[in-house]
Amino acid sequence: MPTFNSILVTGSQTINQDLQVNGNQTIANSLQINDSASITNNLGVGGVIEAGDSVKAATQIMALNQPTLPAVLPAVQQLLYYNPGVLNQPGLVLTGTSGNQYVLFVDDSGGTPNLAIQMI
Repeated sequence: MPTFNSILVTGSQTINQDLQVNGNQTIANSLQINDSASITNNLGVGGVIEAGDSVKAATQIMALNQPTLPAVLPAVQQLLYYNPGVLNQPGLVLTGTSGNQYVLFVDDSGGTPNLAIQMI
């Protein structure tokens, strides 16, 4: 594998196999990786990360901004629990204290959105 001290990309960068960065990499416009990328420490993104499949984290995916409550009173809702059954249910996957994995998603099939949880 070629080794470089520094690479400057002023437009777009496309990597068709693996990308390994041991220090820092700054990309001004876009980065497209068609196979895989491994980041040991931090990935700073000033915009949006889009994934065609999954974005995985060993511990946390965090939103750093604090949410703002709407000016209206909330409607009383419930958390819906679904037994396993839908494979590859899209949503936020979390591991429970027992080690089981659960997916959180919004069920608005009844017209009113409810937070739903399903064991994987």
